[in-house]
Amino acid sequence: MPLKIELKPHESIIIGEALITNDNERTRFYIEGNVPILREKFILREKDANTPSKRVYFIVQQMYLSKNISELQKMYIDFVRDLQNAAPSLIPYTAAITDNILRGEFYTAIKCASHLVQKEEELFGTTLHPEDEK
Repeated sequence: MPLKIELKPHESIIIGEALITNDNERTRFYIEGNVPILREKFILREKDANTPSKRVYFIVQQMYLSKNISELQKMYIDFVRDLQNAAPSLIPYTAAITDNILRGEFYTAIKCASHLVQKEEELFGTTLHPEDEK
């Protein structure tokens, strides 16, 4: 059974390794096959990965979208180690992400990583983007 996707005007989606951005009208299409799909609300662009938790989220997102995750796993371990040393209270959040990665459940790991980002924002506040500081 195909997956039905509806995109709002100018909304983006990643399908496999392609970023697709909708035009001016609402669009509906169907996807068949086994390919990673990430809706815009879950996409974190590299330039926006400006906190430790967001860097973890970005790496997990890349693992989900990538065919070869060995280099990403090394980066993930380094980022998580640094984050856990700086904020041990976040260990339960990183543990949930790691458990899902080990099971190969990368989409669920992304959801867990979003909880990590939310907790970081609760503890330390929201980080402004460089363009917001002007």
